[in-house]
Amino acid sequence: MNTIAVPNTRLKSEEIMFKAVIFDFDGVILDSEPLHYQACCTVFKQLGYALSYDEYTEKYIGTSDKDMFPLLLKTIGLDFTSHEVQSLINMKVEAYIHIIRHHDSLPMIPDLDNYLSSINRDTTKIAICSGSTKNEIRIVLERLLQGRLQSLFDCIITSDDVTHGKPSPEGYQLTANRLGVKPADCLVIEDSPHGVRAAKSAGMYVTGLSTTYPASQLAHADKIVSGYRELMQLHIGDPSLSAPQVSLKKNVKENASDYS
Repeated sequence: MNTIAVPNTRLKSEEIMFKAVIFDFDGVILDSEPLHYQACCTVFKQLGYALSYDEYTEKYIGTSDKDMFPLLLKTIGLDFTSHEVQSLINMKVEAYIHIIRHHDSLPMIPDLDNYLSSINRDTTKIAICSGSTKNEIRIVLERLLQGRLQSLFDCIITSDDVTHGKPSPEGYQLTANRLGVKPADCLVIEDSPHGVRAAKSAGMYVTGLSTTYPASQLAHADKIVSGYRELMQLHIGDPSLSAPQVSLKKNVKENASDYS
């Protein structure tokens, strides 16, 4: 069943084989962190707080809203009930969905579609494990590649499915369980320190994608690449994508559409 191979950076004479590839979402599938920031600013502006992008990237990228909002509110000295915090999160999600719906062209991470097509789906499962909500991911997947992208995922785990967000390993552990694959047989693609930590704590091999953070902040990943083209060269040694192709025209899978 093993098909995806990457060089073992510790034992260069061997290869590590994987039965599943698990993608983070924001910064890995969509260059969406600036859009999430914009949505957060819509909410915090109403509270009289100007959230800078530097603060957002330094402290909160890679965390779910249900972890970020209580932390940020506490930091700025605002006391809200759990019900009030959830109302603020709902406002942020609504703002994000509005932004996505009215964005002319969504910024998909370059070469993602080619990388997905290089994976042999007969023997390798693929999934998403994200700190975003189900609704935030759904609205994006409905638009990317005219909705064809979502048909490729065997499993989609969101912040709605877990109690603790990244850097907790809970989401990645649940993803492996849903896929029926051992954590050690999973390759994870992450772009944030919190995400890398979560996947490593789950016992998975992690490739850091330096689309959001510099490589120096992804140092705990097993391998760090600049983008999917470099990752494809690492996997198949051929940037022209000679690996078995995956059709982006297949019907949407029931379990993926339900975000199992």
